[in-house]
Amino acid sequence: MERPRPTTAAFRRPERARRLFAPQAPPEVAYPIERVEINWERLVTKRPLLLETVDAMPVYLLKPEVVGLLSAEKHAMYRLILDLMWTTGARISEVLALTPAHFVDDGYDFGVILRTLKQGTGRPSKRSLQRSPKRYVPIADALLEDRVLSYLWSGHFRQYERLFPITRQTVNRHIHRLVEQVGGAPFAISSHTFRHSFAIHLLLYGRPLKYVSQLLGHRSIESTEIYTNVLTFDQEHFLEGVDFH
Repeated sequence: MERPRPTTAAFRRPERARRLFAPQAPPEVAYPIERVEINWERLVTKRPLLLETVDAMPVYLLKPEVVGLLSAEKHAMYRLILDLMWTTGARISEVLALTPAHFVDDGYDFGVILRTLKQGTGRPSKRSLQRSPKRYVPIADALLEDRVLSYLWSGHFRQYERLFPITRQTVNRHIHRLVEQVGGAPFAISSHTFRHSFAIHLLLYGRPLKYVSQLLGHRSIESTEIYTNVLTFDQEHFLEGVDFH
């Protein structure tokens, strides 16, 4: 009798074992900000004026828009590429340089080691890979973790084999077709749009600017400050209660 093929779950790590130096009890509060309520419709409505009046403000997507694009993407490889850019803030050049060896599970957390690479034509050269600094980005999204493990399992990749043997231009062309498929957008969307969207998404959820800067691999926090305009632009509430007449 033919044995059933094991599912992805069979290749998932076992329950994390208790470590010698693990904390005896979980903290009462995992993070000071426990809940954030975001008016997505208001942010979408305010965005055109923000992009028009704030110099150098990059175009960005908000969570409902990104989720819609991801849902429309049916190609496993492109779906994973978009997911990684959206959930880790990686540049497309950094995603295209990924191999199985870049994904790390230390028994407590799952994440990815990214080589900080500026965008360029084609795939990163071996020289640029060797000289670039590294950064670690946790992957706390269980769905993405499962998608990564499924892709690695089904692809039978060697440890240092690139997962996505395509170019940045190919990814951008695919994104353009995907956007057209869902009805178009009021501005041009590229792979880098997902990186901007990641940064803004974390700031909307109250994550520290310095931490967001580190995840993005910015040399200076000043490079990250441009994204805070989404938080400060909508200032009408500051004038509530101020009587002029």
